[in-house]
Amino acid sequence: MQKRSEIKNFTEGNLTSHLIRFAIPVLLSHLMMVLLNTVDMVVVGYKFEGAGTSAVSIGGTVAMFLNAFIGGFASASQIIIAMLIGSGEKKKISKFVSTAFGFVFVLAIASMILLIPLTDVILTLLKTPPEAYEGAYQYSIICLFGIIPIYAYHIISSIVRGMGNSKHPLIFITIACGLNIILDLVFVLWADMGVGGAALATVIAQLVSVVFSIIFLIKKRESFELSIKPRDFVRWNGKDLARFIKLAIPMAINNSAIQIANMVITSQINGFGVNVSAFSGIRSSLATTVDLILGSLAAAGAMIIGQNIAAGKYKRVNGVLIRVGIVSISAVSLLAVSFLLFPNPLFRIFTKDSGVLEMVLPYLPILMLSFFFAGIRPVTRSLVEGSGNRIINLIIALLDAIVARIGFAFLFGVALGWGYMGFWFGITLAEVVPILISVVFYLTGAWKKYAKK
Repeated sequence: MQKRSEIKNFTEGNLTSHLIRFAIPVLLSHLMMVLLNTVDMVVVGYKFEGAGTSAVSIGGTVAMFLNAFIGGFASASQIIIAMLIGSGEKKKISKFVSTAFGFVFVLAIASMILLIPLTDVILTLLKTPPEAYEGAYQYSIICLFGIIPIYAYHIISSIVRGMGNSKHPLIFITIACGLNIILDLVFVLWADMGVGGAALATVIAQLVSVVFSIIFLIKKRESFELSIKPRDFVRWNGKDLARFIKLAIPMAINNSAIQIANMVITSQINGFGVNVSAFSGIRSSLATTVDLILGSLAAAGAMIIGQNIAAGKYKRVNGVLIRVGIVSISAVSLLAVSFLLFPNPLFRIFTKDSGVLEMVLPYLPILMLSFFFAGIRPVTRSLVEGSGNRIINLIIALLDAIVARIGFAFLFGVALGWGYMGFWFGITLAEVVPILISVVFYLTGAWKKYAKK
């Protein structure tokens, strides 16, 4: 007897229900990802204070770059699968999945070979403080050796989400997060393995999570209507590969260019000393946290929008955008009030160093501005990503990361002499650029025209 299909169709039914049911597990997954990324900083910062926090912050920059880069490929695979479902082409999913997974595996090996020899160069370019250099090197090199499980987690989760299942990726990352916390305590506090122990804990946790996800996908292959043989992972479909690369590369460039721009700016900020470097890491962690939380709405919105654009149901797309906006603006309003009322207690979660905490109050106005832009961003991202338009993704990547982020940061930080606060203000102000481009993209109706090609 054939098993009931677990592929979800979002082109019919209540939009609010679809969005909530899909977004909540994605939100919780992103929260788990935040915890996975920040627990290292908390544990290491507790034991080694400013130098340890700075080391994890800088070493974690490399890990964030890897996650951002592969995140572009993951998003592309999710949208393509969603569009295949929306257009009634579910039979094509199996070949696409095997092609995408095989290509990403090769990409992981190539990334490892390329980046490991460049670790010293990267840390030097980031102007790593001397007291944090050894720890940052350990963290970076271990994360680079763990590229394969990092990439595998992202692509497997995107495949499962692309077919409408956001619950099981939450289970995968929860396993990783729980194990990472336990291993951090063992490796860093008990075994005294330092910053390298924190990175090793993260890599092991992700590897275990990937093993569970592969087992799940194999067991559920009939429910997901997947018919894949081992040889399919090396015998790629040319059309699927071309479609995947054409959409994934602009998304990967978008994510990576932003990370590269942040790395360039971080290298300047690190020159202000270890306390500023440590606070910069906390600021970056907070920004990543907000982005991951609200990114869950963008991911859910993009998933549903992708299906409905492929099905030609444009009115439902507008309904998704309205609902995403209401939730995101409400969420950032709550965050903004929390940080205005309890700034120091919230920042003390990351550090107890008084020198670092002195920068909290001067940074608050910039933080509030970042929350304002963060409330709008999920709406624009869900439309752009859900449309599958590679051109608009590439335009946003180049203008946002290279022109706006770096340009605004150096304008306020160097040209106007605002120092490190100027760099942070410039990064925040740059958010207006992709938002404006996305608004024009919507108003012109180009997202509809692209779906017909």
